[in-house]
Amino acid sequence: MLTKAFIPYKGYYSTPFSRWQGSMANENSIVLAGNTSKRWLAEKNWDPGIFNYLILGITIGQLHQFYSSPWAAALIGAGEIPGVALSQACTTSATCIYQAAMGVDTGLYDTCFTLMTDRCSNGPHTIWPNPKGPGAEVISENWLMDNFNGDPNVGLKMIETAENVAKEGQISKEQCDELTLRRYGQYLDALADDRAFQKRYMFPAEVKISRKKTMLVEEDEGVTPCTEEGLARLRPVTPGGVLSFGAQTFPADGNCALVVTTEEKARDLSADPSIPIQVISYGFSRTKPGYMAAAPVP
Repeated sequence: MLTKAFIPYKGYYSTPFSRWQGSMANENSIVLAGNTSKRWLAEKNWDPGIFNYLILGITIGQLHQFYSSPWAAALIGAGEIPGVALSQACTTSATCIYQAAMGVDTGLYDTCFTLMTDRCSNGPHTIWPNPKGPGAEVISENWLMDNFNGDPNVGLKMIETAENVAKEGQISKEQCDELTLRRYGQYLDALADDRAFQKRYMFPAEVKISRKKTMLVEEDEGVTPCTEEGLARLRPVTPGGVLSFGAQTFPADGNCALVVTTEEKARDLSADPSIPIQVISYGFSRTKPGYMAAAPVP
């Protein structure tokens, strides 16, 4: 239970998200996140000096990852503050907010900037020397696809763990398609009235087209329209399974940020002090190996 950590109303943003190989595909995600945050802070007329800690959430390595958190702090205009980088697969962002709240709750700092970013496009390929291997052949890893296709702890693809959960829960393809349609309908609701809901929190990303030309990415890119008939026609990706291509989300590029601070400072920074937002608690669950999709609902 947390008692002292608060979030200013509208003290957060998310860029649009671009389907991989879209408009953000060639941007260093740390640089893009830092520059986006700097623009966002300037628009809010907030001095970056109000922050005394930064937490960077990132899972897919970028050039100069070694310096990621202090570099990100410098990019937003707060180069004098310390920071830390966190990576915890799909729970990275939630863990960043929890760690920020814990720091405020314990008095380690009073105003923390959490910055979460990733670029699934053009993922890095890493090699390690392997002098004792056959012919000294190097060990290699594609950061994104190799980890999508194999958890080193259980040896299964992500989609295989989802199929395990579906089989155990007797979930049909029709039910997966129905849920996909429901989520797509909710997304369309967010686009109503000229994206009125999205504009409450979304902030455009500025990407380079050339040395002298930039463009603003103001809306999500690559969301595939769904219909009941279209989903019904798609075959499961795994033979004998229930999940089709249409029932899966797509890898994307983008970033978001959120300020965690004390109750008093949250009130001062809030766009509407009458709307308090408090971090109450944090929880997690583990499930049996190979059933990752079951963890959110133990």
